[in-house]
Amino acid sequence: MTLKFTSFLFAIAVLFSCSSDDATTIAPVTQTPLITLEFTTPPIAVESTGAQFAADIPYDQYDKTTFDIFLPPSTDPTGLVIFIHGGGFTGGGKSFIYSNNYETEVIDLLGNGIAVATINYRLLVDGDTDGVLKCLNDSKRALQYIRYIHNELNIDKDKIVLFGSSAGASTSLWLAANDELRDLNSVDPVLQESTRVKGIALNATQSSLDIETRWLGDVFEEFEVTLDDIIGEFGEDRVFSFYGINSLAAYDTPEIDAYRQQVDMLGMLTSDDPEIWVKNTGTQNSAPMTTGSFNHHPFHAREIKAFADAAGVPTVATYGNPILYSDPSNESYVDFLMRKLNE
Repeated sequence: MTLKFTSFLFAIAVLFSCSSDDATTIAPVTQTPLITLEFTTPPIAVESTGAQFAADIPYDQYDKTTFDIFLPPSTDPTGLVIFIHGGGFTGGGKSFIYSNNYETEVIDLLGNGIAVATINYRLLVDGDTDGVLKCLNDSKRALQYIRYIHNELNIDKDKIVLFGSSAGASTSLWLAANDELRDLNSVDPVLQESTRVKGIALNATQSSLDIETRWLGDVFEEFEVTLDDIIGEFGEDRVFSFYGINSLAAYDTPEIDAYRQQVDMLGMLTSDDPEIWVKNTGTQNSAPMTTGSFNHHPFHAREIKAFADAAGVPTVATYGNPILYSDPSNESYVDFLMRKLNE
């Protein structure tokens, strides 16, 4: 690890003394840092921005629950973009953002005084009994932990936006569409932090993780796709482990109905949710025939826009191959994220 935990709790020293008139004097409150950052050589060339880089910062007890962060020089707390990687919840990692796909954008954000974090989370495994909520809740905790240590990171905890690709995009949508998930009664101070953000940018996203209700009933309705079609493409193990089960008999239960509702982002959207930037243009508009076309079909973005419009949530949407709809602003995701942080 390149980070040493010094404490998860504040150490407050209070000194009482009495004056000649018996008045009580309280010394100024002091705090020890919650963490001590150790900076290391960044994986991409950010020297021109003056940013520092810290890697593998743990936000929970598991090997996978870590994040990296680039911190631009600033005397004032900065805004933050949190990147959530894709990989179908079965692969990928936080280093994805260091590829040529995103290096220029990271440097652009840092040059504009915006910090950039990239997170890992636990992945689904064969026979997974927790399902995708495990992955989603890890990302939730990462967001809350970063807020918890905002002083040490010089982050403005009220100026955070999310950017995700594929599974990371649907995770970002899940976080944004949920109501406030903080638990003010938790004994863990991290979980008392807010989960609300100022905006989300989604690339090649899924619209919902409730496959039966939304994929069959909305996204692919005109293609008459069935659950058997999806199981045939993805495989039984992968589809059922998505909900923490291992058979069709376990799937057809009230418990899994309730589980699917917890991961149905389209059904959660309400007018108080943050603005959405979304782009799905990598696959054809025709009937899905491959895993990639099921996961990244342009109609996922179409349904996000439709449900967001109905809920009163503003969007900057582009979808289709060939293009079916493109937002008149032609705003890039970097410009969108900077705009939201500056509002």
